[in-house]
Amino acid sequence: MNSKNAGTLKVAVAVSALAMSVVANAQIADLLNAFDSGGRAMGVGGSTRVTDASTNSALDNPAGLAYVGDKSLGVNLRTMPESRTVASGDLNNRTNVTANRGGKYGLTHVGYTMPFKKGTLGVSYTVGGYIKNQTVGNNLNDGGLSARNLVEETTAQTDYFAISYGERKGTQNIGYGLVIANQYVRSTQDYQLFNGNTQVGTVSSDNSGNGLGVGLVAGIQGDVNQDMVWGASVRTPIDISGNGSSSAIYDRIPGKLSAGVAARRDGYFGDQDYMIWSVQADYYFGGQRNKVISRKDVLAGSFGLEYNVFRDGVRYPVRFGYAFVPGGGDGYSDRNSWTFGLGYRPNNADYTVDLSFAKANGGGPFDVALGLTYKPKN
Repeated sequence: MNSKNAGTLKVAVAVSALAMSVVANAQIADLLNAFDSGGRAMGVGGSTRVTDASTNSALDNPAGLAYVGDKSLGVNLRTMPESRTVASGDLNNRTNVTANRGGKYGLTHVGYTMPFKKGTLGVSYTVGGYIKNQTVGNNLNDGGLSARNLVEETTAQTDYFAISYGERKGTQNIGYGLVIANQYVRSTQDYQLFNGNTQVGTVSSDNSGNGLGVGLVAGIQGDVNQDMVWGASVRTPIDISGNGSSSAIYDRIPGKLSAGVAARRDGYFGDQDYMIWSVQADYYFGGQRNKVISRKDVLAGSFGLEYNVFRDGVRYPVRFGYAFVPGGGDGYSDRNSWTFGLGYRPNNADYTVDLSFAKANGGGPFDVALGLTYKPKN
């Protein structure tokens, strides 16, 4: 066999192994479309992404940059959720039990805004999609043989680099930007085949790819009145290139259409206290269903409440929300979460701190995110 055919066979084996892994693991919680990078919005289930004004707006809705106005720096850190599946039964028709697990802490967002011409320019790096699952199993039937010491790992991460501009136009904000996506995918599979107690073979594959793609994002925001804001944004689907053999696994990032509203109500327990409620819908479209990691059109949603307590020159936001994130393709399941968070916003300081938590339905540890924003006063 020549080297070209050997390489083609190796890729085919690796892709087939991942296909078997993904299709069998129908309980993997899906955040490849809708990973929340953290910050204030995570505490309210992500329901203010399209109506907010922050460094995240460069990707979420560039129109929000017009409300930022000044220079600001935002940084988010959070846990990267993982899952672990225990397989039993037949190798190619498994019974699976999947549990959510906590992962390492990672940098998920860095953004910067500055006044530019008649509006605001924003640049950002944001993790927008993430899954990592490990599958283990032993003594799985494979015809007349037994597959032992099965270990499979599937990882995919979507990183977005955005440069956007937002400006006030009459009673509305408009914004638009360029998005560069970096898509990483890796799958590994290892196990030994036994006939009785005699090892007769070994299966081992490792396939990975890293590719880039370019898309566009645009958005609009408006004021219903002094206490209500609505917003809408769209990000185009992004085709990935330069990803080599992994193009058979995942080759196009779905587009995203978002719409939401947020409203403020004053008073309640203190003269300077107020509450914000917010809802948002996200529609993911234009993915590919003929890939190993298939992507169908799905509708996600979120809602949240934020109560702002003002005492001794400091505002303390208390947040609560829910995020509905459906599985985006065959082999994946919903990952719905209850969320809550706290903020610390001194009136005379040039920084704010936001701590957010999410608890996925189906058990597992809390996701934890820390957001820091710095706005120099000069």
